[in-house]
Amino acid sequence: MTANELRAQLEAELSWRWEEFVFFKNQLNNITDENDKNRYRKSLVLILYSHMEGYIKTALQIYIQYINAQKLPRRNVVSGLMAAGMHKEFKAYDDLDRKCVVFHRQLPEDAFLHRFCRRVDFIEQIEELKDSTLVVEDSVIDTESNLWYIVLQKNLYKIGLPLDMFKQYQREIDALVNRRNSIAHGNRRSGVEQLEFSNWETKIYRALSDIIFLLYDYANNRKYLQSG
Repeated sequence: MTANELRAQLEAELSWRWEEFVFFKNQLNNITDENDKNRYRKSLVLILYSHMEGYIKTALQIYIQYINAQKLPRRNVVSGLMAAGMHKEFKAYDDLDRKCVVFHRQLPEDAFLHRFCRRVDFIEQIEELKDSTLVVEDSVIDTESNLWYIVLQKNLYKIGLPLDMFKQYQREIDALVNRRNSIAHGNRRSGVEQLEFSNWETKIYRALSDIIFLLYDYANNRKYLQSG
């Protein structure tokens, strides 16, 4: 996969999602009563949120697939990606099962020595682990079914992207998640005003469009590689 192919996939993914959202939004033209429009916008909040969460998750996974396609040694990529690509090894390190396939040495019975021995094995294997080809699993991206801004930050961090990439949209992202939850859980009876909804719609679309530019920039300029 090339950087241009990455961008094309990201654009196609956003295109079908936004076309669907606009289809449902256009149904407002068939509603004349303003109170009914406000009630209908509650359903649009759910659709807007679902596409925001779905698109961000898919976009980050497409980016991971692009990185994997480069077949890079782990040591060549930024620390976040390297750690994400070593999930199996870290899971094995955390597991005290002496039959772990990553650590071959017969471990002593003493609990402290057991843990220390695992550390020694890890250090001895670290260069070999770094030389292995990077493969990051899609499952590293987890929106937790509530894509608050801080959850977005967690996912950016896990794949070596700056935490503040979408800082300017924090208020709108969190407000949309909050309203989506109140509607989905039946805690809010009132509808959604046009001005409030238009602000969410505009800012969320900008955020999703920015993802295309930012991920393409990281791919095209190979910013996922270690500097120096």
